[in-house]
Amino acid sequence: MFLCPKPSIQFFHFYRRALLKVFFALCLIALPGAVLANQNVDTTVTGSIGGTISSATGSPQFSNALALISNEQYAQAYANARGFSDPVERRTVQWAAIYFGEGAIDANSIVRFAADAPEFASANAYKIRLEKSLVENGAGFRQVIDMLGGEMPRQVDAQIALAKAYVQDGQRARGVRIARQVWINNFLTREQEADVQQNFGGAFTRDDYWKRSVNLLMNDRARGAERIMSYLSPAQKTLVLARIAVARKAPNAQQLLDRVDPAYRNHPLFHFSRGQHARRAGNLRGAVELFNQASGPLPNSALWWYERRSLARSLIAAKQYRAAYSAAAAYNEGPDGRVVDANFHAGWIALSFLNDPRTAIRHFERMRSLSTLSTSISKSNYWLGRALSKLGDDNGARAAFSASARYHLTYYGQLSRYRLGVTDLDIRPMPQWQGDQFDFNNRQLVRAVRLLQANGKTGWAEKLVGRLIYQVSKPGEMLLTARLAQEINAHNLAILMASVADRKGVALDLFNYPRDGIPSNTRLASVDLAAVYAVARQESRFDVDAVSRVGARGVMQLMPATAKETANFIGVSYSPGRLLSDAGYNALLGSTYLSRQLERFDGSLIMAAAAYNGGGGNVNKWVRTFGNPTSSSVDPVVWIEQIPFEETRKYVQRVLANYMFYRERLGHADITIAQALRRIETQ
Repeated sequence: MFLCPKPSIQFFHFYRRALLKVFFALCLIALPGAVLANQNVDTTVTGSIGGTISSATGSPQFSNALALISNEQYAQAYANARGFSDPVERRTVQWAAIYFGEGAIDANSIVRFAADAPEFASANAYKIRLEKSLVENGAGFRQVIDMLGGEMPRQVDAQIALAKAYVQDGQRARGVRIARQVWINNFLTREQEADVQQNFGGAFTRDDYWKRSVNLLMNDRARGAERIMSYLSPAQKTLVLARIAVARKAPNAQQLLDRVDPAYRNHPLFHFSRGQHARRAGNLRGAVELFNQASGPLPNSALWWYERRSLARSLIAAKQYRAAYSAAAAYNEGPDGRVVDANFHAGWIALSFLNDPRTAIRHFERMRSLSTLSTSISKSNYWLGRALSKLGDDNGARAAFSASARYHLTYYGQLSRYRLGVTDLDIRPMPQWQGDQFDFNNRQLVRAVRLLQANGKTGWAEKLVGRLIYQVSKPGEMLLTARLAQEINAHNLAILMASVADRKGVALDLFNYPRDGIPSNTRLASVDLAAVYAVARQESRFDVDAVSRVGARGVMQLMPATAKETANFIGVSYSPGRLLSDAGYNALLGSTYLSRQLERFDGSLIMAAAAYNGGGGNVNKWVRTFGNPTSSSVDPVVWIEQIPFEETRKYVQRVLANYMFYRERLGHADITIAQALRRIETQ
């Protein structure tokens, strides 16, 4: 007889995963009636959760009303819906007519609908469509005040309409106050600008025109500033002309800066323009000194940080580390998110390049005190841990790494777990959902989603799932919402639900990192599958028809030219339409392109991901400047932080975090994040 000895603690630690799998399997055999949170959840896919989309399309009248909306007959569809006996069908049609009609439905109907079906009417979308209806249908001033006077409208046209309504109502001072805010704080189209000037220009002071000019010029809106320059003083005009020359990179920019009237040589716009001009001319140290001369409230303070950050990174590349530190450390006024970033940069430079952990600790502690997002909290604690470790404070470092490691889905949380000797990323058990299923299925939004899906209106259904995500409060309802999103093939919304749930302390890891975002029968390139999923999740969240602002398409966000070249490389026909309709086709081309980048960069997922997002030529340039991250002499964590493009930098970090979780999710052989930072398997 084989006798199983009592395992030691070390045995349990080493064989933890295998033991847990056996244990739960035995529990399910021995205790079929037991209530386990994860009992009916397949650990590979989530299809065993909840029901399936109904094939019932609703009444013929409902389908006809949807067809009217598709044909842009919004008012007719809305009117027809009033006679529906099913309240869900009625509200679904009326919601769609309001949402897609954007001004076609009268304002009174929109207000009544919001009161009748608040679960359908998101505050922002409802307000925008109400404003559009009032403006586009020429509502009277009393109705505009009654419906919009409670708070500042969201849209500029509605703000202007409200200002004019108050004037018509005899409340001119109130109308002018609103118009002044519109004038100073918004860019405005030519038509909006003319409208405001015609109705309120006589009430504006020179200071109002100056404040508008500063706002426009800080955002490089030179033409708008030129149109109102005649309202400024001669001294103000000298600074406006100098700023425009700097923004346009004119050859006489320095001459115009030298001619700025002395009365405006201490204005923040002057210091900003001089500093930016110096940076662009390659005078990096001089630029730091010029930026540091600015004092008092800074206009558009976030823009000051972006300029300082660009300067600091240029100085790092030039190995002028003390000046780089000064560029970052001097920024302490602005939105908390920018101050968090500034303190990270200052601390990171102090620790990584100046070997000054004490100064770094001060900045990382400040960063931590202001951080509210999981990414920032984990990042601040990780770097604080590194700084404390460098000082020899092992207990303090361990506490900081432990605080970071709580956020195990983040890149820095995973790095911290590795620092603590924890090399696995457990897929957390999901909440019980069975007790919530009946009430969930009877929610009107859920029924509406299923009706729309059954009628082929998947895109419309996705809008309502997006609304539902922010309404559900019970853990089981969150899980069922994620499952509903997957039922309509909206994995991006399932991931969004999982992300929202995670911020509320509810784990939906299987939905956050889906396996069926790429069809299971897809032919892929011979490459680590976890890397393909990691890139696809970051690129599109598995949204089949996603199109980026620059034209990248589909699940793996391929540019058409790249997709065509890749298709030719592997000998398949190129079909632009399939990039957005066939996830498998897109994934084949995307995985092939990723595989080629991995081969090009000798298995470095860091460099392959950076090339996928920022271009291979840039990666080669960064290797020449910062070294090769696969080399033992280069710290890959620092190398990633040196990537000058913020989007690419964050992209690489998120792909690494995704990759580690998908290795766990797919049950592949163990690999630590330290190993993944160097190389992964290319075949």
